[in-house]
Amino acid sequence: MNREEKARNTDRRISPSIARLISCVVFYMAFCIIFGVQMGADSAGYIRMIAAREPVYPLFLWALRSVFGEGHYLWVVIVLQNLLMAAAVWYSTEEFGKRFSLPGFVTAGMIAVHFGVACVCQFLAERGAIYSNMIMTEGITISLWLIFMVWMMRAVLDTDRKALIGALLLAALMMDTRKQMAVGYITICAAMFFGRMGKDTLKDYIKHLVIVVCGCVLSVVLAIGGTRLYNYVLRGDFAQNTRDMNLVLTTTLYAADKEDASLIEEEAVRDLFALTMEKLEESESNYRFAGSGWRALESHYEDHFDVITIDTTGDLYIEYAMERGFTKGIEAEQEADRMSAVIVSSLFADNLGTYLRIYGASILNGLINTVAKRSSLLDWYALLAYIAYIALMIVCLRKKEWRIAGMVGLFVLLAILVNVGVAAALIFCQTRYMIYNMALFYVAGIVMLSQLPAKSKK
Repeated sequence: MNREEKARNTDRRISPSIARLISCVVFYMAFCIIFGVQMGADSAGYIRMIAAREPVYPLFLWALRSVFGEGHYLWVVIVLQNLLMAAAVWYSTEEFGKRFSLPGFVTAGMIAVHFGVACVCQFLAERGAIYSNMIMTEGITISLWLIFMVWMMRAVLDTDRKALIGALLLAALMMDTRKQMAVGYITICAAMFFGRMGKDTLKDYIKHLVIVVCGCVLSVVLAIGGTRLYNYVLRGDFAQNTRDMNLVLTTTLYAADKEDASLIEEEAVRDLFALTMEKLEESESNYRFAGSGWRALESHYEDHFDVITIDTTGDLYIEYAMERGFTKGIEAEQEADRMSAVIVSSLFADNLGTYLRIYGASILNGLINTVAKRSSLLDWYALLAYIAYIALMIVCLRKKEWRIAGMVGLFVLLAILVNVGVAAALIFCQTRYMIYNMALFYVAGIVMLSQLPAKSKK
């Protein structure tokens, strides 16, 4: 075989990177075809474009419904979601592979981690489906989060302005898809704070922090403006989406006692609180009905969260507002939010101790759910996994030649802590809210481990 023939055969071969992309597409599309469209408790709200939901996902569904029709559009949704997931997994792992000059089998191993997380969601989790098959915001936000983390790392490690702009635009898009994703702003600020420490002069360090903070402010304004514009066009009211306060209200009610009614000055709201507590007494949806220990408290809180949020306060507060003369729709929902805020502000300080107990239990639950599935055995595994991860991260950060890998580990750990901390404050830390950083935890671990042997030989 002459040189020209060898060159032609080489050109015909699929590059390892493209082969990995194909494997990602085949894997996620196989789940798409085999298991099909999966609906969740929140799916109907997104389809109906209710005022309590952020605009991006309802608009995404509406656009595809308009083009492909009522009978077929949901299949198109999950096809696009799975293709986006395949692209995000491939892109994020390729970026790590290129940055650290990783062998192909290591990059393939990182992709396998993402595949493993998908299999856990499909075959071992109670939900029984991968999120890219579900008509839920996680169908797109998990993919966007992977891309966001890559761009955030570029922005911090390389002071890449284009990556910073891209990350902040993605943060606004994610926030307008799901409010929880505001964690992106805290994460990028924390990453810049720690990531540039010791690398810049004081003047440059402050400049980078100011740029990120100002960028986050502009991004938040963009996200808020997007939501308000959506509500103005759809409902004629330039307002934020409603019922966000209901999440904080749920924890406040769970941590409250009937006697706390005396803390509420507004008579109408005091009566509503008393009625709510009676209903929670009947369903045993209060901390006093939980067993002893953090596991029992967290489990009882998680089991009764939706009982409080959906079954008890969901319609009750809106109907109560309508009885008091507020118009059905966004006006009544805004009044329900206002009354919820009165209850929260009136009771929070008095019940701070109980709230902190619930918060602490939720944080522990969230940390475990980020790296494993809750069980007596895996709880201990999660503890050991975090200890090993943090020890490896410290080792990498202490050596100059391993520091970038250690910074990747640090950024992922910061993302986990921010996500868990925020989710525990607003809702309970089920796997659905923790899944964003599950694969990244193990991918960062692989990145850090992969650097040790090669550098040690030099």
